[in-house]
Amino acid sequence: MMENNASMRILLVDDVQLDRMQLAIRLKQQGHNVEAVSSGREALQVFCEFDPELILLDITMPEMDGFEVARRIREQDNDWRPIIFLSSHEEPHFIAKAIDAGGDDYLIKPVDRVVLNAKLTAMQRIAMMRRELQSTSSELERVNYRLLKQVNEDGLTKLFNRRFMDEQLQKVVNFHGRHDIPFALILFDVDHFKPFNDNYGHIEGDKCLIRISDAINNLFTRTEEYVGRYGGEEFVVLLANTDVPKLANACERIHQAIAGLDIANNGSLVSDRVTVSQGAFSFAPSGDETIDSLYERADKLLYQAKKTGRARYVIETLESHLVEVK
Repeated sequence: MMENNASMRILLVDDVQLDRMQLAIRLKQQGHNVEAVSSGREALQVFCEFDPELILLDITMPEMDGFEVARRIREQDNDWRPIIFLSSHEEPHFIAKAIDAGGDDYLIKPVDRVVLNAKLTAMQRIAMMRRELQSTSSELERVNYRLLKQVNEDGLTKLFNRRFMDEQLQKVVNFHGRHDIPFALILFDVDHFKPFNDNYGHIEGDKCLIRISDAINNLFTRTEEYVGRYGGEEFVVLLANTDVPKLANACERIHQAIAGLDIANNGSLVSDRVTVSQGAFSFAPSGDETIDSLYERADKLLYQAKKTGRARYVIETLESHLVEVK
C-alpha cells in the first residue's frame, strides 16, 4: 500500500464490466481513489466533481468512443490532466489518432501489470508536481489578493481608498455612458468633526470614523456598490444603475444608519449626536465627464446641505437641476 500523498484520483472509463472491475480493484489495492464508469457520457458527467488527476480511457465504446471523450475533456478543461488510452488495437494509426485526440499515453489491453505499475509511477510524479504547482499558485493568489487589498484600502477605515474609488468611478462613467444608464454618486462628511476631536481627542475621533465606515459599508454590499474614504472625515458612495428614487432611498438609509450609531458629539452645533451632511446626484452620463467635474458637482451639493442646516442630504439630477433637500 502506497503512502496517501502518492495516491491519485483516477477516473476509469470502460464499458466492459469485467475489465472495469478488475482494473479498478488493482488500482484501489495500490491506494488510489478510483471512480469507475461505463460510458463516455458518465465520464463527462462526473469529471468536474471528481476532479481526476489521471484518466484511464477505453477507446471502443458505444454511443461515444474514447477519442470523442478526450476531445470534449480537452475542450472544457483548462487544466491538463493526463489521459492514458486503453485499447486492444495495436495498429500505429490507432495510437496516432489517440495522441491527436488529446491522449498522453496508450496501453494495450489486457493491460500488463508491470507496464501499468510503471505508467502509474510516472503519472504519480506528474500528479505530485501538479499539486505543488497548484499549492504555489494558490499561495501566490492569496498574497496578490492581500497586496491588492492593501493597495486599494484606506488604512484607518478599511474602506476603499480614493485612488480605487476614482478608478471605479471612471469605469462606471464609461459603461453607463455607452448604455445610457443612470448611476449615482454620494459625497458626505461628518458634521462639526473638528469640535468632536477637540472634545474627545483624536483617538476617539478615529473610532468614530471607523464606526461610521462600518455602518455605511454594511448598507451597500451588492455588486457595483462601492464605499470609500474621500479624505479626512469625508466619504464617497458610488452606486451603479441607480436612478433618483433609488438614490433618495440610499441617502435616507445613510441618514438613519448614522442616527442609529447614537454617538455623542457635544461640540456639534446641530445635534448632541454625530450627524452627517450629504450631497448626491443621479444621471445618465455621456461618457465624457471627468472625475474631477463629478466630484465638484457632488461637493457643491454637499455644501448646500451644510449651508441649509447640516444633518441632511441634497439630491440633484443634472438634467433638470431639481434639488431635493431632506
